Amino acid sequence: MGWLTVIIAAIISGLLGVVISLIYYRRHEKYLSKLKTLKDFAGYRYDLRGENFTRAMNEIFIVFSDSTKVKQALKKFYENTVSPMRSSTLADQYLVELFKSMCEDLNIKTSDFTDSFFLTAFNIKKEAAPSK
Repeated sequence: MGWLTVIIAAIISGLLGVVISLIYYRRHEKYLSKLKTLKDFAGYRYDLRGENFTRAMNEIFIVFSDSTKVKQALKKFYENTVSPMRSSTLADQYLVELFKSMCEDLNIKTSDFTDSFFLTAFNIKKEAAPSK
Protein backbone atom coordinates (compact mmCIF):
# COMPACT_ATOMS: atom_id res chain seq x y z
CA MET A 1 0.00 0.00 0.00
CA GLY A 2 2.89 2.35 0.74
CA TRP A 3 4.33 2.03 -2.77
CA LEU A 4 0.97 2.74 -4.35
CA THR A 5 0.67 5.97 -2.37
CA VAL A 6 4.14 7.04 -3.47
CA ILE A 7 3.40 6.29 -7.13
CA ILE A 8 0.05 8.13 -7.04
CA ALA A 9 1.63 11.12 -5.30
CA ALA A 10 4.43 11.21 -7.87
CA ILE A 11 1.95 11.11 -10.77
CA ILE A 12 -0.25 13.80 -9.24
CA SER A 13 2.70 16.08 -8.46
CA GLY A 14 4.05 15.58 -11.99
CA LEU A 15 0.70 16.43 -13.57
CA LEU A 16 0.29 19.43 -11.29
CA GLY A 17 3.75 20.67 -12.26
CA VAL A 18 2.92 20.34 -15.97
CA VAL A 19 -0.39 22.21 -15.58
CA ILE A 20 1.22 25.05 -13.63
CA SER A 21 4.06 25.29 -16.16
CA LEU A 22 1.59 25.44 -19.05
CA ILE A 23 -0.40 28.21 -17.37
CA TYR A 24 2.70 30.33 -16.79
CA TYR A 25 4.02 29.62 -20.27
CA ARG A 26 0.79 30.71 -21.94
CA ARG A 27 0.65 33.85 -19.79
CA HIS A 28 4.25 34.70 -20.68
CA GLU A 29 3.67 34.07 -24.40
CA LYS A 30 0.65 36.38 -24.33
CA TYR A 31 2.73 39.07 -22.63
CA LEU A 32 5.50 38.69 -25.24
CA SER A 33 2.97 38.93 -28.06
CA LYS A 34 1.51 42.13 -26.61
CA LEU A 35 4.97 43.56 -26.06
CA LYS A 36 5.97 42.82 -29.66
CA THR A 37 2.85 44.56 -30.97
CA LEU A 38 3.51 47.58 -28.77
CA LYS A 39 7.16 47.68 -29.86
CA ASP A 40 6.11 47.58 -33.53
CA PHE A 41 3.47 50.23 -32.90
CA ALA A 42 6.01 52.52 -31.24
CA GLY A 43 8.90 51.65 -33.50
CA TYR A 44 7.12 52.29 -36.76
CA ARG A 45 5.04 55.31 -35.76
CA TYR A 46 7.29 57.54 -37.84
CA ASP A 47 5.45 56.14 -40.90
CA LEU A 48 1.75 56.01 -40.05
CA ARG A 49 0.82 54.83 -43.53
CA GLY A 50 3.64 52.31 -43.77
CA GLU A 51 3.24 48.56 -43.93
CA ASN A 52 4.80 47.78 -40.54
CA PHE A 53 2.78 50.35 -38.60
CA THR A 54 -0.39 49.22 -40.36
CA ARG A 55 0.39 45.59 -39.47
CA ALA A 56 0.82 46.55 -35.81
CA MET A 57 -2.47 48.49 -35.86
CA ASN A 58 -4.30 45.58 -37.44
CA GLU A 59 -3.15 43.08 -34.84
CA ILE A 60 -3.99 45.19 -31.78
CA PHE A 61 -7.60 44.02 -31.53
CA ILE A 62 -6.47 40.38 -31.57
CA VAL A 63 -3.44 40.62 -29.30
CA PHE A 64 -5.14 42.91 -26.75
CA SER A 65 -8.55 41.19 -26.98
CA ASP A 66 -8.66 40.77 -23.20
CA SER A 67 -8.16 44.49 -22.54
CA THR A 68 -11.36 46.52 -22.62
CA LYS A 69 -9.50 49.81 -22.30
CA VAL A 70 -7.25 49.07 -25.30
CA LYS A 71 -10.21 47.95 -27.41
CA GLN A 72 -12.15 51.12 -26.55
CA ALA A 73 -9.17 53.33 -27.42
CA LEU A 74 -8.65 51.46 -30.70
CA LYS A 75 -12.34 51.80 -31.55
CA LYS A 76 -12.26 55.58 -30.96
CA PHE A 77 -9.14 55.96 -33.10
CA TYR A 78 -10.60 53.79 -35.86
CA GLU A 79 -13.96 55.59 -35.91
CA ASN A 80 -12.25 58.96 -36.18
CA THR A 81 -9.91 57.69 -38.90
CA VAL A 82 -12.68 56.36 -41.17
CA SER A 83 -15.06 59.24 -40.51
CA PRO A 84 -15.62 61.74 -43.34
CA MET A 85 -15.49 64.43 -40.63
CA ARG A 86 -12.05 63.24 -39.50
CA SER A 87 -10.36 65.47 -36.95
CA SER A 88 -6.57 65.44 -36.79
CA THR A 89 -6.71 66.84 -33.26
CA LEU A 90 -8.94 63.98 -32.17
CA ALA A 91 -6.79 61.52 -34.11
CA ASP A 92 -3.75 62.63 -32.14
CA GLN A 93 -5.66 62.44 -28.86
CA TYR A 94 -7.02 58.97 -29.64
CA LEU A 95 -3.63 57.74 -30.82
CA VAL A 96 -2.08 58.83 -27.51
CA GLU A 97 -4.94 57.14 -25.61
CA LEU A 98 -4.31 53.94 -27.55
CA PHE A 99 -0.58 54.13 -26.93
CA LYS A 100 -1.02 54.73 -23.20
CA SER A 101 -3.69 52.05 -22.79
CA MET A 102 -1.40 49.44 -24.37
CA CYS A 103 1.45 50.53 -22.10
CA GLU A 104 -0.85 50.42 -19.07
CA ASP A 105 -1.99 46.91 -19.99
CA LEU A 106 1.67 45.84 -19.96
CA ASN A 107 2.44 47.74 -16.73
CA ILE A 108 4.70 50.22 -18.51
CA LYS A 109 4.77 53.58 -16.74
CA THR A 110 3.75 56.47 -19.03
CA SER A 111 3.38 59.33 -16.56
CA ASP A 112 7.00 60.43 -17.04
CA PHE A 113 6.28 61.46 -20.64
CA THR A 114 4.14 64.16 -22.25
CA ASP A 115 1.61 63.47 -24.98
CA SER A 116 3.92 65.02 -27.56
CA PHE A 117 6.51 62.37 -26.69
CA PHE A 118 4.05 59.71 -27.84
CA LEU A 119 3.21 61.60 -31.02
CA THR A 120 6.68 62.63 -32.13
CA ALA A 121 8.88 59.83 -33.36
CA PHE A 122 12.64 59.86 -33.47
CA ASN A 123 13.35 60.00 -37.17
CA ILE A 124 16.91 60.40 -38.32
CA LYS A 125 16.27 59.41 -41.93
CA LYS A 126 17.69 61.94 -44.34
CA GLU A 127 16.80 62.31 -47.96
CA ALA A 128 19.59 61.31 -50.26
CA ALA A 129 21.41 64.17 -51.92
CA PRO A 130 20.75 64.42 -55.65
CA SER A 131 23.46 62.69 -57.61
CA LYS A 132 25.47 64.69 -60.14
